[in-house]
Amino acid sequence: MIKINGKEVEWERAPNFVNDVQRHVLWKDEQTGAMFAILKIQKGEYIEQPPHSHPHANQFTFRLSGKMVLPNGNQSSFKEGDYGFGYCPKNEKHGATPEGVKVLEDMIWIHYWDGPDDWADSTTHQ
Repeated sequence: MIKINGKEVEWERAPNFVNDVQRHVLWKDEQTGAMFAILKIQKGEYIEQPPHSHPHANQFTFRLSGKMVLPNGNQSSFKEGDYGFGYCPKNEKHGATPEGVKVLEDMIWIHYWDGPDDWADSTTHQ
């Protein structure tokens, strides 16, 4: 078991995001590329990334805390006892909208990829 103190871990800029999303890899299988990572973004930022897919991995997302507002004005919040889960199969296009998702309260979430976290541009990959 790994206990995470977000103030003490070494954060790095998460790849493939436009804004300052930070990431800490919790575990990675060097043979398969499978990986668990915890991500965070601060209040006031936007979560922006180009639409994309992962051709060699399913992606699982667990939202643990934070609050965001979507471009259409709908808000989503996550807190203890009220978490969010998302699943995106291999090759399925996903990603935040070009307008971005505004972060209203610091957000923390975990990503798991069951294969390499490689990205394919959704305009060229089916």
